[in-house]
Amino acid sequence: MNIYLCIIVAALLLEYFLHTFSRFLDLKNLSTVLPEEFVDYYSSDEYGRSQKYLRENTRFAYFTSTFDLFIILLVIFLGLFNTVDIWVLGFGFDPIVSGLLFFGILFIIQDIIGTPFSLYSTFIIEEKFGFNKTSPKTFLIDKIKGYFLLVVLGGLVLSLILFFFGRFGDFAWLYAWVTLSFFLI
Repeated sequence: MNIYLCIIVAALLLEYFLHTFSRFLDLKNLSTVLPEEFVDYYSSDEYGRSQKYLRENTRFAYFTSTFDLFIILLVIFLGLFNTVDIWVLGFGFDPIVSGLLFFGILFIIQDIIGTPFSLYSTFIIEEKFGFNKTSPKTFLIDKIKGYFLLVVLGGLVLSLILFFFGRFGDFAWLYAWVTLSFFLI
């Protein structure tokens, strides 16, 4: 097995276990009893409901993060990233357009897989605790707005990163880092 594959898989597993452990610690320390410091500021019923909501959301996060880890490891070990890359390169576009298509296809696949979890979280869990103010129409409009922003802003940033890696070789990571840092700030 190649060293980069080992590093990537180890990083994915480490992140998964750290998040899982931190969620476990959060759940272990949850209490529906209102702390004394909040007695005059917060309703004990509201606090208890928010803690139950956090507990259910955290348990759901166990499931979704485990599922996500399984899918990404499956994609890596089955070579599906390479399959998509070869397919996109077959169109004969320049490297930047091919890179944008590659990441766009991966995003669409990830979004198709993740949407049922998002729907469940919004319309089942949040609805159960009275936190959902989203209608199906609003959910869909928000998705479309998110796609638009991703295409415009994400496409611009990703195009710059791909340009740097195609143009500057060994120092591309530095230019990409500076660009991302500037964009994030």
